[in-house]
Amino acid sequence: MATIKDVAREADVSIATVSRIMNNRGAISEKTRKKVYEAMERLHYQPNEMARALQKNKSNIIGLVVPLLDYAFFSRLTDAIEESCHSYGYKLMICKSGEDGEREKELVSMLQANQVDGILLCSRVGDTGIYSQNTLPLISIDREMEGFSSVTSDNYKGGMEAARELFESGSRHPLILGVQVPAYMAMDQRHKGFLDECRNMGIKCAEMKVQQENLGQQELVREFLKVMEENPCIDGVFATGDISAAKVVCHKKVQESGIFDRIPYMGYDGLEISELLDITTVSQPIYEMGECAVELLVKKINGKLVQERSILPVKLVERGSTLRFKK
Repeated sequence: MATIKDVAREADVSIATVSRIMNNRGAISEKTRKKVYEAMERLHYQPNEMARALQKNKSNIIGLVVPLLDYAFFSRLTDAIEESCHSYGYKLMICKSGEDGEREKELVSMLQANQVDGILLCSRVGDTGIYSQNTLPLISIDREMEGFSSVTSDNYKGGMEAARELFESGSRHPLILGVQVPAYMAMDQRHKGFLDECRNMGIKCAEMKVQQENLGQQELVREFLKVMEENPCIDGVFATGDISAAKVVCHKKVQESGIFDRIPYMGYDGLEISELLDITTVSQPIYEMGECAVELLVKKINGKLVQERSILPVKLVERGSTLRFKK
């Protein structure tokens, strides 16, 4: 493998001259630059980017910690972040915590030890005070964290929008199908928004909360059909995630029951599956959340002040699952 010394010998210049050209420093003639670049090409020279970065105390790497990669929300968010990092000249180191708090803490420590320039974190840790000693720029995504800037969407307003949409579709006894999550999670805000708006409109709401977001389809449908049987007055369904809505709607037993031929239903997130199944949804600006988080982090890396909370608007996307019930 060729070294900078080999390039200098091949181009018949000093090592210092090659170094200045590589780092774009000093006044170097175009003739000398051309000689050096041609020598690099002949020798197939690859600069040691990590060594150069360490000399500058800058790695040009951003670390991302997400709970899951096989869940559509986080896979789309990761795509957006990677594209945005690339546009700013950064590489992205992707870490998956598996929704394990201890593993998340280990990953954040690993990123610090490897001297990334900054961290983007989708935290599932209850007490985020453990990160107060973190010395790297850090942006929280999809959750507000005390002491750190955050990027979220307006989950509370999204929940309110969902309640109004079902109401306008004729529902007076809706069911909210959600996940049992701690109060600090974004999904809890859309749950609260829905319940508060139902109260504001004077309608009663039934609740169904499963223990985990990635619950299997069979178990989810079993619980859903049980709730529907015990509450025959339910006349509308709001699933707090598009994936949950799709799992229920697509199940053979649910389709055979004809439930959703009679009542409106909708999801949340704005994932592709909702469009394929013609499900009304509250769409989160997932790509924009990723872009915004990277923009804020790059500013922090460069020593600039950034706003503490960036709350991006959500959008109601009406489709057949509610529209056909509107008069």
